[in-house]
Amino acid sequence: MTRSQTPPKQMAKKLVRLLRAERPDYGYLKKVFQHTRSLLALAPAKMEKRLPELLTDPELVGFYEAVWHARNPAHLVMIKLLIFTGLRNAELARLRLQDVDLDHCQVRVAQGKGQKDRSVLFPSSFRGELGQYLHGQRERRAVFLFESNRLRPYSTRRIRQIIHQYAAAAGIEKRVYPHLFRHQIITFLTRKGIISSKLQLLSGHAEEKTWRFIGIWP
Repeated sequence: MTRSQTPPKQMAKKLVRLLRAERPDYGYLKKVFQHTRSLLALAPAKMEKRLPELLTDPELVGFYEAVWHARNPAHLVMIKLLIFTGLRNAELARLRLQDVDLDHCQVRVAQGKGQKDRSVLFPSSFRGELGQYLHGQRERRAVFLFESNRLRPYSTRRIRQIIHQYAAAAGIEKRVYPHLFRHQIITFLTRKGIISSKLQLLSGHAEEKTWRFIGIWP
């Protein structure tokens, strides 16, 4: 708003005086302002996309060490899956035990972004740890890969809280969230000159050596 413009609240009062006699409902007002924007040739301002502030190698190592020292098997498996596969938060929250294929070292993502199914790979050396975790979950009669003590799946909010908790423990001041690890691995693949890095990540065909980038190779 510029100094020469009438304050929005004051302008709204003027419009109310004009419209009150029409006894408008919500739909009518919506159409009025739709035509107003069209007559004034107004379009929404484009939001500038902010590039994510990636973690440095020392920060990544510090983050993983915080997770490791906590000795929570569920959190450790969760973090490794985020890093190894680049799964989105909602995809991770919806994973079921039946979605994990230990024989082929892959995870099936049902109805991911764009309502499409796909599979992503994880390193073979992670199979033993993941298999042990799966066994424990089956004994608890869990359905989802990550569940609370009440056998309810973790919400995306809970997963964000867990990530934030370990970032704080590692002394990281940057904003750390689940999707950041997807940006991390895509950026790493791109910098290494691997062609179509994002496509490789989506299909799971990245080589095992790409997971060594933060020094937490199992």
